[in-house]
Amino acid sequence: MTLPNYQIALLTLIIPLVISCGGGGGSSSIEIPAVTPSFNVSASAGANGSISSTTVTVTQGQTTTFTVTPDAGYTVASITGCNGTLSETTYTTGAISSDCSVTASFATFISTVFNTTAYELPYPNDLLSDLCEESVPIFTSILSPIDTNLDSHNDLIVHYWCGAGEFGVYIDTPVPDAVVAFKNNGDETFTIANSEVFGQETLSFGAASRKVVEADFNGDGYLDILYALNKEDGRAQAGEAGGASNEAPQSILLSNGDGTYALADLGYSEWVHAVDAVQLPSGNFDAVISGFRSPDVRGFRYEGQAFQSVTDYSSPGGPTNRFGASTLKFLPEYTIGSGSTLAISDSGDCGIQVNLSSFSKASGEWLFSDKTDFNCRTVQNAYESYTGEVDDLPLVTIDGQDYTGGGFGNDESCALELSPGDRPVAVVKYSAQPIEGNYVEGVVYKQEELTSENKINIFEVSDSDLALKTGVIEGHDVDTRFTFSACRDINNDGYDDLVLLQNAGSGGESTNTRNKPIVYLNDKENHLVKMDLEGIPEVPVGDNNFDYLIHGFLADMNGDSIEDLIYYRASRSYIDSNGTLDPDMTNLIRIYWGVKNLQP
Repeated sequence: MTLPNYQIALLTLIIPLVISCGGGGGSSSIEIPAVTPSFNVSASAGANGSISSTTVTVTQGQTTTFTVTPDAGYTVASITGCNGTLSETTYTTGAISSDCSVTASFATFISTVFNTTAYELPYPNDLLSDLCEESVPIFTSILSPIDTNLDSHNDLIVHYWCGAGEFGVYIDTPVPDAVVAFKNNGDETFTIANSEVFGQETLSFGAASRKVVEADFNGDGYLDILYALNKEDGRAQAGEAGGASNEAPQSILLSNGDGTYALADLGYSEWVHAVDAVQLPSGNFDAVISGFRSPDVRGFRYEGQAFQSVTDYSSPGGPTNRFGASTLKFLPEYTIGSGSTLAISDSGDCGIQVNLSSFSKASGEWLFSDKTDFNCRTVQNAYESYTGEVDDLPLVTIDGQDYTGGGFGNDESCALELSPGDRPVAVVKYSAQPIEGNYVEGVVYKQEELTSENKINIFEVSDSDLALKTGVIEGHDVDTRFTFSACRDINNDGYDDLVLLQNAGSGGESTNTRNKPIVYLNDKENHLVKMDLEGIPEVPVGDNNFDYLIHGFLADMNGDSIEDLIYYRASRSYIDSNGTLDPDMTNLIRIYWGVKNLQP
């Protein structure tokens, strides 16, 4: 319907009045809501990674998140801006009050595992300055991380000894040596604490040391230390006594149960390369010592407040009716309450110590069970030594490759589980000289023309069998010179790993990469894969030729369940042909504290 003109005019007058009154009696004005401001948050990422967004708009007082993604092998080195925090791969800003920006940078993961600055332990100058003859270097032989006082921080027991005054000369005197206790103060510093730990300033074996094992031999809840002791300091074995010149008194660094330690003399001397701790069904441990001179392997059990000699390890049968003297490993207890029931050692029936024997205690006593057969044989008049003398050629074949002497056979071993709960396997270092193209009849092979090769062999061991397991080690360089440093889980993933002490031990050349340990992480698929450690801290390399005497290994020294990186100098270098030792060098020990666990 169409309204008359006077009605339209009336409405025109009424509507403004209603709006202006707001339906009430008082006068007021319309309130327009305030507009909440927004701000721009920008984000940028450096090389080797990305961030989820470049710019987002955020209402004042609110937060926003970004996903930070490093490339493979990299990690977030730093991320800053907008008062944010990083949790795993998510960066959450603070409450936004103005335009701001987030910046992320990335670094190789390995470069962030350890602190980049080191703590250097105090040098025991008062104990070592007069230990050796002039121009004779001190050797830092074995470093043993051990919690001497059960404060959850590893202390460090170090054995130092002197080389012979004149190499290759027959002598029959004790080796000048010193045992030094470095006490962990719990604040990532150490003090020299011989008086506190040993009850005396000086402690010595009168011997050099080759290998070591830690176990609680006297059942007091503290770890003890058993060394393989000898007098192999460079002296000759010649003379009427022959190898007796390398025999040394055997003893154990034994806990007193109160944080102090003393030497427990075992009452006999031997030339020793192989020692181990054998777990008994009771949970206690026997100390087992295998030497080159005695026809029997000696076992010692702590009973009646003293060590008693036991015959459990004598005459087990096998090729030589004894455990080997070069390497010896009793595998850890597999069935709870059974103690150690399997063992391996070099067989002693081959000129280059290559064959390996296994032993079982399934019957209640240790007996020989099996032996590898690497076709050990001898070829007459086919080997010319460094002196030019032609002698017989010892020869074996492993995995299709012929090897001869010049190495040291099976001289290192340890045990680990490839998967949690599996029966442990034996890990054995084998050092020898491969013959390129294998042996050819009629050829005389010269020792100086054959390079040494150091393999890592894995063996499956059972009560009746010993079998070489191939394809486990990935990335190994056979030219590497090493000893075993650790066969255990080093990154808290529940799987055992393998760590080698580089440029140490027998065979091989010391020309490969200096300083770093060699780490094989377990890939959880029955492989031990060599890690690329490029980027971890290193001790700077000097101008002389002996800087390879720096060695690195891993140990958790501060009780945070993260491995720390420890470097030590094995001995000082000469600076001239007159036998002058470098005055600026010491047998340093440095710790780079671990920040995070290693990852594949």
